[in-house]
Amino acid sequence: MQEMKAIFTRIEEQLKKQPSESQFSLPELYGEADWQQLYIGTRVQAGNLFRREVLAGHYPTLRLLATKDRK
Repeated sequence: MQEMKAIFTRIEEQLKKQPSESQFSLPELYGEADWQQLYIGTRVQAGNLFRREVLAGHYPTLRLLATKDRK
């Protein structure tokens, strides 16, 4: 739980720096190298939680793209 809170704190700080209308993947937002250092289960959990939060409107300025890439 503490690790997920730290991940989302970092994500939210990076979101503040994103230009409007920009596209990004979660690993790009978090930092590719640091993202790869996280345990795979933690990455999956963070990705799923972030997606649910976007869909629930927690981040009103974000939307999911219709197409999926490898990330």
